[in-house]
Amino acid sequence: MNKKIMLIAIVLLAGITGWLLHHFSDREVIKRKFNSIATELGKQGEESPVALALKMRPVKDFIGPSFLAMVPETNYRETLDPEMVIRYLIIYRSRQSSLEIAMDKIEVDIPGKGLAEVSALVRVTANPGRQDFFDEVHQLTFSLRKEDKKWLLHQAILPDALVHRQEGMTTAQ
Repeated sequence: MNKKIMLIAIVLLAGITGWLLHHFSDREVIKRKFNSIATELGKQGEESPVALALKMRPVKDFIGPSFLAMVPETNYRETLDPEMVIRYLIIYRSRQSSLEIAMDKIEVDIPGKGLAEVSALVRVTANPGRQDFFDEVHQLTFSLRKEDKKWLLHQAILPDALVHRQEGMTTAQ
């Protein structure tokens, strides 16, 4: 009987250890962070300045001290500080009455210690039920670095269609 209890305890401990190692692995931590940030960037109606500040705080904390934004179609490359990135996001969000962002097919590659490359499909849906409604899917690529035990965003490759969205566009890409 003691052997059965001991075997069950060992199997249970191994299962819990395996789950913890998976759940707290860098890949899973990064995936959860991207999904969390996508939720924070969403918007449902008007927001108070305090609500906006509370939503943007985790986003700002995720951006590294220097952030390289690249749009290959226009040869745009600029290094931005976190405050400028937040300003851009606030302006983008302010143009929409509601905004939903979902991350799909998040693939995380860890090429070296403290480095990560992330590729994700991002679905942006805004203004349902309005004339300016849009629902788009874009492929985005990000580079992250681990600093002080936190993963920080250092680079994003964005499609021109997301950055310079044309008004009146109503079909998904």
